Amino acid sequence: MVETPTGVPSDTTQLPQQKIPLQKLYEDLAGIGAMDLDAGAQCREQAQQVLANPKISLNWRDAIAERLHEANHSLGIKTVTGDDSY
Repeated sequence: MVETPTGVPSDTTQLPQQKIPLQKLYEDLAGIGAMDLDAGAQCREQAQQVLANPKISLNWRDAIAERLHEANHSLGIKTVTGDDSY
């Protein structure tokens, strides 16, 4: 595993009080439609934080961006029912 100058491994990102394995985030984004609303929102927020972090490799940010785009598209075409807001 390659260390960045700040000591954050290239396959994780540091958020307040936690590290997120990028592989897990990447996999979670593929199943975001099956998550409850809170978990899906948290997953999308984590993805946004990864995309905003220039210390994470461009390859990872590209992969996360593509999965986030796919997740957003899937949620955008989902038929809403009941109290859903999207």
